[in-house]
Amino acid sequence: MVHRKTWGKKFKDTRNWKVYHEELITRGEFFIDFDFLKNWDKELKVMNRGKPGAPYQYPDSLFYWISPLYTFLDSRKLEGFMRKLSYYIPALKACDHSTMVERLNQLNFSLTINKNKSYKVAVDSTGNKFSNRGEYIRHKWKLQRGWIKVSIMIDRFSKELLDVEVALEGECDYKLAEKHLANMQDIKIEDFAGDGAYYVEELYTLLQKRGIQPVIKMPRNASTHGLDPMHTAVREKEALGGYQPWRDKYKYGYRWNIEAYNSATKRIFGECVRTHKEQNCLHEAKMKFIHYERMKKYAQARST
Repeated sequence: MVHRKTWGKKFKDTRNWKVYHEELITRGEFFIDFDFLKNWDKELKVMNRGKPGAPYQYPDSLFYWISPLYTFLDSRKLEGFMRKLSYYIPALKACDHSTMVERLNQLNFSLTINKNKSYKVAVDSTGNKFSNRGEYIRHKWKLQRGWIKVSIMIDRFSKELLDVEVALEGECDYKLAEKHLANMQDIKIEDFAGDGAYYVEELYTLLQKRGIQPVIKMPRNASTHGLDPMHTAVREKEALGGYQPWRDKYKYGYRWNIEAYNSATKRIFGECVRTHKEQNCLHEAKMKFIHYERMKKYAQARST
């Protein structure tokens, strides 16, 4: 048998498996954490203060809790789930499925980012399907609903989610990257890692204006002619001795952590959406990634 030599150094596992094992277990608690029930009445009182018309009957925290479950159960099944659960937990008041969908689509989740830190980011996009139709239905009835493009930005070393953007499938990756940078105006970004889809002069120019080092994979035959930031980066790579020295200098290999992040989110929350209106579909696809980050931080806070 021929033994092939693998590239790079031998992997050294430095993870504390006892802590990580406990984190994975604690992630399951995220879905049945009823702490929000303690402040149910107090939260409703604040929400209804000065509100015209009918008062709210359910606090927003209820729907923050429901939202991750909506990726596994549709609204009617969730209504039945809550109805049965409220029988054993009287403080939990079940709502009907139409109220549930309406309030879920109005939720505005935000990521908590430490503005005193600086980040070395990676950006990548993945797809979510508009429906869970099988290949037979697509072939038989010629249904081509397309897909949703989800672009995420993470710190490629700490694997913390920093921003999420969604669009229809025709949107360019680098355009979504520009939106990420606009959303992160107040955050210090040291460098920006991306694959060949981000090798665009417009993006290089924007990164230069922001003082961000581009760590973008360049084509093998990329031109070295030109004074713009993109061609300057190509000349730097050649001066370093090619791709491998450039990769090692900027630690481009850590960009792969974003691929793992996309994969983990899809494995847990799936890759298709349940809603039907276009805007609601985009919102639901975005929430999957935010829920995964919430679940991670929930487990980390309780396992350390």
